[in-house]
Amino acid sequence: MPVELRHWRAFLAAAELQHFGRAAERLGISQPALSQLVQALETQLGAPLFDRTRRRVELTSTGAALLPEARATLEQARRAEQIGSAAGRQDSRMLTGGYVGSAALHPVFGALMRELAAIRPAVTLQLDQRPAVQQLRELREHVLDFGIARSPLPGLDTEIAGLVLAREPMVLAVDEASAGPAGVACRLADVADRPFIQYLHQSSGGLRLLTTEACRAAGFEPRVAQTVPQIATMLCLVAAGLGVALVPQTASRLALPGVTYRRLSEGPTTELHLLYRRSDTAPAFRALVATARRLTDKTSLS
Repeated sequence: MPVELRHWRAFLAAAELQHFGRAAERLGISQPALSQLVQALETQLGAPLFDRTRRRVELTSTGAALLPEARATLEQARRAEQIGSAAGRQDSRMLTGGYVGSAALHPVFGALMRELAAIRPAVTLQLDQRPAVQQLRELREHVLDFGIARSPLPGLDTEIAGLVLAREPMVLAVDEASAGPAGVACRLADVADRPFIQYLHQSSGGLRLLTTEACRAAGFEPRVAQTVPQIATMLCLVAAGLGVALVPQTASRLALPGVTYRRLSEGPTTELHLLYRRSDTAPAFRALVATARRLTDKTSLS
């Protein structure tokens, strides 16, 4: 019987979790099925891979020696799938993209997607919301064809480039009861004593870092009352009077009842970036770049 990837996956899951039941759950199969896969691998190799005499499943010396090779085999298989998928897309009209949630609020995001959908021959879009760090990793791994993320961004290496799609100010979201005079710009220091609704921590920094640095530049440390993953949730908490928040100006398009947006006299700005691999030459990617250039009046890629 030839050893197949399913045997290596069963072995690796059992080795990492040291429990056949939990390993079966990870793989979405029954425990007897996982046990049969492991036993078949042991039969093929002619040696036991697990010590089953104790309460916990532990690797034998043979199993421990085989573990790095199993990981390498599965990683190589995953890499081959990625390369094959990327190569297949070189001749297709499919684009797989990631975007941060706040990007979808900006008109340029909708305009870009709308124009791509109208291209003939048609470009097929497959979109999924992802943090900026994950977008960059999956661009390098050829899982994504493009990403759309906000500044501040993680560091871009020589493989990944970016094109600024839009630049906008951050504004202060406050509850209507304490909004102050309408249409009058305020200073961030004016709300130094108010609690802040803050973004979740991101390894790339993101809007949480931008908010923190803006407050420090205004002479105070933001007093964080709540942290949330989405701007819509943030604005709901602002409307409830739980604090204030710094949000991109286009967040005001949500028009949540009870929330007023105040422009800042010395507020920070944020940019939307189209992220992509410099080496990509697929027809659908070229269509994406041409459309982005036209929408943003860019004459060259960075």
